[in-house]
Amino acid sequence: MIIKFLQSFEDPDKPFYGPNFWILTKTGLILPENKIAKALYILMHEIVAFFVFTQYMELYIIRSNLDLVLTNLRISMLSVVCVVKANTFVFWQEKWNKIIDYLTEADSVERYSNDPERKKIIDKYTNYSRRVTYTYWVLVFITLATTIGSPFIHFVSASYRESLRNGTELFPHILSSWMPIDKNHSPGIFITIVWHFTVTSYGALIMSSYDTSIMVIMVFFGGKLDVLRERCKQMLGTGEVELSDDEVAARVRELHNTHVLIMKHLRLFDSVLSPVMFVYVVMCSLMLCASAYQLTSATNAAQKLLMAEYLIFGIAQLFIFCWHSNDVLVKSENVMLGPYESRWWDANVRQRKSILLLAGQLRISKVFTAGPFTNLTLSTFITILKGAYSYFTLLRE
Repeated sequence: MIIKFLQSFEDPDKPFYGPNFWILTKTGLILPENKIAKALYILMHEIVAFFVFTQYMELYIIRSNLDLVLTNLRISMLSVVCVVKANTFVFWQEKWNKIIDYLTEADSVERYSNDPERKKIIDKYTNYSRRVTYTYWVLVFITLATTIGSPFIHFVSASYRESLRNGTELFPHILSSWMPIDKNHSPGIFITIVWHFTVTSYGALIMSSYDTSIMVIMVFFGGKLDVLRERCKQMLGTGEVELSDDEVAARVRELHNTHVLIMKHLRLFDSVLSPVMFVYVVMCSLMLCASAYQLTSATNAAQKLLMAEYLIFGIAQLFIFCWHSNDVLVKSENVMLGPYESRWWDANVRQRKSILLLAGQLRISKVFTAGPFTNLTLSTFITILKGAYSYFTLLRE
């Protein structure tokens, strides 16, 4: 039953990117052709952007209460990242479509190859992408449930319920935002709950679709570089059949063009990803700090558990981005080993010259960036954790 449900996300025209393309269209990140539907999706994105503005209006109102400020920042900083993701995806829609079209076309070229080694690589990164996508969706759903359920943990306490009845405590809403109505008394309480639930669910969907798409595209580029390396190993054949100079030149030319296209689309992908990752890296440092501080200052065991889950999600999210980005960097540096793993010693002088030219092209590597200041690698991940810990110790003192 579960397998049948997951298969419903597949797209025969996009055998690798099917589930990710499905959720991108459902969340409105890939806009439909219909003008009315397109306008409604854009309006929805901008309404949520306005909601983030109301979160910071509320932050100004509660600025004297440190615990409320940290609770607001913990969510509002993540909200900023979600809004940036949604709006940049819509604004750079043409670039994203080019990346997705290239991904689909390049995958189709290799997917139906009869070579067992290349097919093994393709199956491996396809299955891995599915696991990453579905696991991340589950993780986001758990975090959504945690975020929505966290305020209502207070109702477990009888003293809190009594304080709520006599007016000494305010109603614990899901999010901290300004409302033009009284959100602490009926009917404003119920309107605010529905509004916060809708916005939180929207944010979870945006995060699920955008983040998994980024991860899967990174996995694809890593797999594509592995396939290219394997093709370079086989470009002079297996030794059973001797290739002519023209055949070798044609293969080298094809491999050269393939690598040029990979590098071109890696740079295009980085151009739309880098600004978002810069905002994310800055916000993530502060978000992790606020979450860690609230985790250590919480007195209720249930609250500690919920805060720990939120903190783990933030760290896991950052780690996955940095891990896959670092993996692409390593594979783009290692792809140049492919020509040297071929039967180059059996080649004649003319063929060796072509191989050297190809090796020179393959030396070009690419690393994803987070703005103009840092690369998206595992060392950056460690640096961010150190920075978050520094902010945490400053707050504790």
